[in-house]
Amino acid sequence: MKPIYKTLVLLLPILCLVMTPHAARAVSTGLTIQPIKVSVTLNPGDNMNDVIHITNSSDGDVNVDVNVQDFVPVAGQDSLKFVGKAPGVTSVADWISIPGSHTLVFKQGESKDIPYSIVAPPNAEPGGHFGAIFFKATPAGQIGTLKVGTQVGMLVLVTIPGSHLEKGQILDFTAPKFVQQGPVSFTMKFQNTGTVHFEPKGKIVISNMFGKKVAEVPIQGQIVLPTSIKDLNFDWNVTGVLLGKYSAVATVVDGEGTVLTTKEVSFWAVPVWYVLGYATVFIVVLLFLRFIKRKVKISFK
Repeated sequence: MKPIYKTLVLLLPILCLVMTPHAARAVSTGLTIQPIKVSVTLNPGDNMNDVIHITNSSDGDVNVDVNVQDFVPVAGQDSLKFVGKAPGVTSVADWISIPGSHTLVFKQGESKDIPYSIVAPPNAEPGGHFGAIFFKATPAGQIGTLKVGTQVGMLVLVTIPGSHLEKGQILDFTAPKFVQQGPVSFTMKFQNTGTVHFEPKGKIVISNMFGKKVAEVPIQGQIVLPTSIKDLNFDWNVTGVLLGKYSAVATVVDGEGTVLTTKEVSFWAVPVWYVLGYATVFIVVLLFLRFIKRKVKISFK
């Protein structure tokens, strides 16, 4: 091989390493949105107004397209399905309005409060109604029918008072069978058997082997859609030594404080390292006393 070719062969990997990052660098496109969910109760004919805070976290300017869609929960699952418009029937997609153009322009790093309103029609049916407001960001100046970008959205959960039912049940309630120390994690499988979205609220009461209450963990902060089943996770952030058998009773109540469902689970706490430590000390002391007994003779005259 000629010297010049040897030089090119040696330089080629170096040139690739130097040039690749610049050639492969892609413009990052993204938005941040707050809040990601809004839950509101409206009587037929009522309305509400609020804002959505959006920040352009992209590497450059973006155009943001706004789109509103309806969704329904998937029965027996923790998921949802977006549905099209049914002819002759009003839905959340019809109730939501965003003033101005449906295409917004954001400079790099810019934040805006986007106003929106929800108007429940006079003939709105009682129960839960669900939708989402989507914001899709594409780089400014991008042309073509197929726009590639990033989409974020805010869920809209509307309850129309009337003959709706707020109800649910704990299908399963579990904890580790054995723990050495805190935190202790609990998982509650909850099914919404009502007709509106429901945020399970209540408490997990933890008692020791003597039946004495030692802690209480609140149940709150997670919404379950009608017909859906969702795993809810909670932690008992306990410090210090745990020892013996414990029981935990989960209780869920409705909006008026009436108990809907309850479930109990037990678990054992054995601090292995503490037990081993005490056992080691005990054995050492026992051996020492035995040694003393053998080597030292005490007589009384």
